[in-house]
Amino acid sequence: MKAEGSCLCKSVRFSFDITEKSFDACHCSMCRKWGGGPGLGVTAAGNIALEGEDNITIYDSSEWAQRAFCKKCGSNLFYRLKGHDFCNFPLGIIDNHEEYKFVTQIYVDSKPDNYSFAQKTKMMTEQEVLDAFGVNG
Repeated sequence: MKAEGSCLCKSVRFSFDITEKSFDACHCSMCRKWGGGPGLGVTAAGNIALEGEDNITIYDSSEWAQRAFCKKCGSNLFYRLKGHDFCNFPLGIIDNHEEYKFVTQIYVDSKPDNYSFAQKTKMMTEQEVLDAFGVNG
């Protein structure tokens, strides 16, 4: 299956393979700062194609990860791990994202008490996530 989408101004378009129509929520402080709330992301399974790469700015948000945004409209585009195949795209910039199922919440030990989700999902702490990717926090 393929996922496709674009930034708000459509200067950047993308597509990538997915294994299922699903998304996760990240409650870490960086995702909340980056997007104004928990980061809702769809994980790419490969074959990432980007159009309008000259409109993409990459920000090294940590020693092991990068975040990208459109330099024209400011839309968040993707989060990826350096030296790893993991990359995810914000749910809201993907076409027809209403069809996707909410499956996992990560960094649940960082989630503030002022919001919660009604859906039952898999829950992972920060350490569980770092261990899963072999990253030292």
